[in-house]
Amino acid sequence: MVTIVNAVGSGDLGVELDLQTLGDDLSVPFTEYDPSNYHGLYVRLVEGGPLITVYRSGKYIISGCSSFQELESTNEEFIIQMADLGICSRSLDPGFTVQNVVCTEELSSAVDLNTLSIGLGLEAVEYEPEQFPGLVYRPPEIGAVILVFANEKVVITGAAEVATAEEAFSQLQTRIQNLIEA
Repeated sequence: MVTIVNAVGSGDLGVELDLQTLGDDLSVPFTEYDPSNYHGLYVRLVEGGPLITVYRSGKYIISGCSSFQELESTNEEFIIQMADLGICSRSLDPGFTVQNVVCTEELSSAVDLNTLSIGLGLEAVEYEPEQFPGLVYRPPEIGAVILVFANEKVVITGAAEVATAEEAFSQLQTRIQNLIEA
């Protein structure tokens, strides 16, 4: 069973924003807006909580959630904060969607990444240990990217649903088992 380590979603308030004013007006533990460094306003509704990046266009991204429930509740609280400032109504449906979920899992045994890169097919694999310590596998039949490390750790990213991440890991395990038996 994969473990969610980061869920990311995005929405749109449907209105242009003055980010400096918004940052000043929000009553939250953390805001940061430095347009010379980055064009988005960073907001945390709770200390150490998920990060909301708000753009002048009214679009926003929530990242750093450890579950879909936390992602949804952060979005709801953000909409309430925006409504309290008169920016939108509490009933606004910002078309909020899950964009990405990052999950982790462990293999049952160590694998040689050089051998695995060949076995999975060089066209679907990037493995340059002098550049990055993990093997990057993009299975053509699944909308996810799998990172495999020599310490048996696996990271699955690029999926919008946990079921896709689960399927990606399951297929990876099957492929590895088939390579071992061959």
